Amino acid sequence: MTPFPDDPLFTVTDDTLLSRFLGTAAAVDVATICAAFARMPYENLTKIVKRDAVIGPSSAKRLPDEVISDHLAYGTGGTCFSLTAALVAVLSRHGIEAWPLLADRRYGPDTHCGALVMIGGRPHLVDPGYLIHRPVPFPQGTPVTADNRFNTVELVPVDGGRKVELYTKSGNDRKYRLTYKMTPVDGLTFGVAWESSFAWEMMAYPVLTRVTAAAHHYLQGGELRVRAGGKTARHRLSAEGSGHFIAEQMGISPDIIEKAFRLVKHGSVPAG
Repeated sequence: MTPFPDDPLFTVTDDTLLSRFLGTAAAVDVATICAAFARMPYENLTKIVKRDAVIGPSSAKRLPDEVISDHLAYGTGGTCFSLTAALVAVLSRHGIEAWPLLADRRYGPDTHCGALVMIGGRPHLVDPGYLIHRPVPFPQGTPVTADNRFNTVELVPVDGGRKVELYTKSGNDRKYRLTYKMTPVDGLTFGVAWESSFAWEMMAYPVLTRVTAAAHHYLQGGELRVRAGGKTARHRLSAEGSGHFIAEQMGISPDIIEKAFRLVKHGSVPAG
């Protein structure tokens, strides 16, 4: 596996911006970088706004400098592709080996992504799009489990280790989520999958999620789920209520919220 030093999808060019993003730690390591990304919400508002402002998906991709700059200015984050590309770029910038992986979900191939990060000579998973910010060792023969704060993540090798299935466990509830393909992809392949994501159903309504010390918040359309203390509460929000929640709990600028809400139907999540 070789890094991608010249691929704009996985490159950070503004060191001043990067320094502001990572803070004043004396030494920047994997933990420092992952902690910075943990402060970013998963959100599709910036993706919706950017898609509307450009000609097509090829120019709608938010590259690493833009993702970091927007976060500092507006409190935004991104979806799995923009967050993973930025993570790989920042890790690579600091000499840490990292590569993008594509993943399949029940609704289609290459519909998710994460990062393979080498730590101590062993490959680890970091997946900011799935809120896995603490590196989890990829399994080597037997499944690996790890506490992900609001649930337990289980990684199960399949197909001779060429793929890894992700399950989440909460109490007695164990659910299959997705399958990572363990062969890192280049920018061309990653970019094709990323561009396809602009046509997904989730571009028609807001989707945001974030974990804090107190709770896990997940907003889809007008439905908010809050998991805390082992219990999940569900709330139906108006457009005004959703906007207030996103600003107050997610820390996203009202300007971004207003622009995105003009382009989508706040509570319309198709059934099925």
